[in-house]
Amino acid sequence: MSVGASTVSLGALLLVLLPLDPVVGTPALALQGGGIRALASDAGLVAGVARIKHLQHLRQLGQSSDVQADLNSWDLTAVLKQFHMVSSVSGSSWFAAELFFSSSFLDLLAGIASSPSKSAQKFEKGWIGPWLRATGVTEPEFDSWQTLVRLWVKFWLGTGDEDTIFLAQFFLATGLSWNHFVDVLLNSTAGISSDAKMGSLPAFPTHQVWLVDHTLLLPSGGACISEGKLLLPHVRYKAETGTDLPIYLPAAFSIKLGAGLHSVAPVSYMALPEVPIKFNFEGVWLGGSSSKSSSPMFVDATNGSLMNTSGQLPIARTVAASSAFFGSAIDSVLLSEISAQLSADVAVWVGETGFEAAEHIREELQSHVDSQAISQLAQIAFHALLDGGFTDGTGVAQAVAAGSSEVVAVLNSFSSNQPEYVAQLFPGGTVIKPGVPKELFPVFQSPNASTVQASFEHFETLQIAAGSMYLKVLAIGTIDAVTADNAFFGITRGRAIKI
Repeated sequence: MSVGASTVSLGALLLVLLPLDPVVGTPALALQGGGIRALASDAGLVAGVARIKHLQHLRQLGQSSDVQADLNSWDLTAVLKQFHMVSSVSGSSWFAAELFFSSSFLDLLAGIASSPSKSAQKFEKGWIGPWLRATGVTEPEFDSWQTLVRLWVKFWLGTGDEDTIFLAQFFLATGLSWNHFVDVLLNSTAGISSDAKMGSLPAFPTHQVWLVDHTLLLPSGGACISEGKLLLPHVRYKAETGTDLPIYLPAAFSIKLGAGLHSVAPVSYMALPEVPIKFNFEGVWLGGSSSKSSSPMFVDATNGSLMNTSGQLPIARTVAASSAFFGSAIDSVLLSEISAQLSADVAVWVGETGFEAAEHIREELQSHVDSQAISQLAQIAFHALLDGGFTDGTGVAQAVAAGSSEVVAVLNSFSSNQPEYVAQLFPGGTVIKPGVPKELFPVFQSPNASTVQASFEHFETLQIAAGSMYLKVLAIGTIDAVTADNAFFGITRGRAIKI
C-alpha cells in the first residue's frame, strides 16, 4: 500500500443542458480501486489518521498521550472535513458507500481506531465474517473454481495478482451475477439495502460531492448482451458516435451528499456531452433475426436521465458499475462464450429508464429473444457500464475533471510503493491494464512519467508496526504537475497542479 498526495487542476465542465453546481478549486480525496484490498486499505488509513488526530487533540488538552483513545464516529468523519469531494473507484466505491451511508461501518472503524493492536480481529469479526456467512460459500465450492479462474484470468489479463484471482473465484462461487455479488457485500457488511438511494440521508452530517467513477462501454465490434449455451440465441450491441470516441469512456455518477432524493447530479456525467451516441442492437435466434437502433443519446448516454435522477439512483447499482471488473468479458467473443456457459452476468446494465428496467429486459432475454425484445433494447438505449479501472483506476483524473484544485490520492497497488498507475497519467507512461485505450492519456503535460517514477522512489516511507501481516509499505510524497488538454476526461491544459 502507498499513500501519496495527488493532483490539482481545473476541469472543463461543459454541460449546457443541465444546471451544475460549481466545484472548481475545491480539494478532493481520490481513492484508488482494488477490490477488497482497496476497501481494507482505505479503512485502515482513515481509522489510523483519525486516531492520530484524536491523540493530538488530547495532548492539546494537556492529557497524557498514553490515555486510552476511545474514538467515536464523529472522530472518524472529522478526518474528511477538509475534502469537498471524494472520487472513488471500484473497491474504494464500496468503502465510500459504507462510510457515507452506514452507521455500523463507522462504528467498526471507530473501534479499529480505538484499538489498533486488535484491528485485524475487529475487521475480521465486523466485516469479513458477516460477508462470508452471507454468501454461504463453502470451502469446497470456493476451491472448485480455482483452476478455471486461473485460466480465465491468464487468458484475459496475461497475468493476475492473487487479489484478482481470489475475487474472481469468489464471484463465480456466489451466484454468477455482479449485481447480486455487490448487493450481498453491501448489505451483509454495512446494512445497505439494494434499494437504498444516492440521495438518502447520510450516516453523518455532510455536504460533500461524491463521484462514483466508472466506465461507459462503447463497443465498435459488438458486445454480448445475451448468448445461449450453443451460441443461439444471441444479442449484441454496438455504439455509433458522431466523433471518434474510445471503446472505454470515463464516466462518473455524482451526488451532493444530503441533497435529497430529488437532487440532480452536481457534476457532468462524462466529457463531450454534446456528442451523439447511438446504440445498435442485433438479435439472432433459431429461425429469425432482428436489428434496431436507439435514438441519438446525449449528455450521459441517456439524454440526461441519469443526471436528472441522481438522488434516486440505487447506491448498490452505482457502486456495482464502479467495480464491475469482469465486465469487459462481454466485449470478447471467447470470454462472452465462457460467461454464457457459466450463465454469469458480469456487467452492469442501464438505459434511459434506469437500472431496474434494463435488468428486467436482460433477464427476459435469458429465456426468450424475438424482434419485440430487440425493439425494447433500442427504446431505452440499453448499454453496459464497467469498472472505473478501465479508464483511470486512481480516481485522480475524474477529480481533476470535476474542477478540484487539490487532490489527495490514496493508492493501494500491490505490496510496494508502485508508481505505474499514477505514472500512466503523464507523458511517456505505460498503460497498465490490458485493453485500456492509450488515447485516454496523458492527463498531465508535465512532468514526464520517468520523473514521476523517480519521485516515488524518494517519497518518505513510514515505519510499519511490528507484526503487520499485509501492510508492506506506507509512503507519502509530493509532485508538481501541469494539466494537458484531454477531451475524453474534459480537462484543459495549463493548470498548475500540486500532487
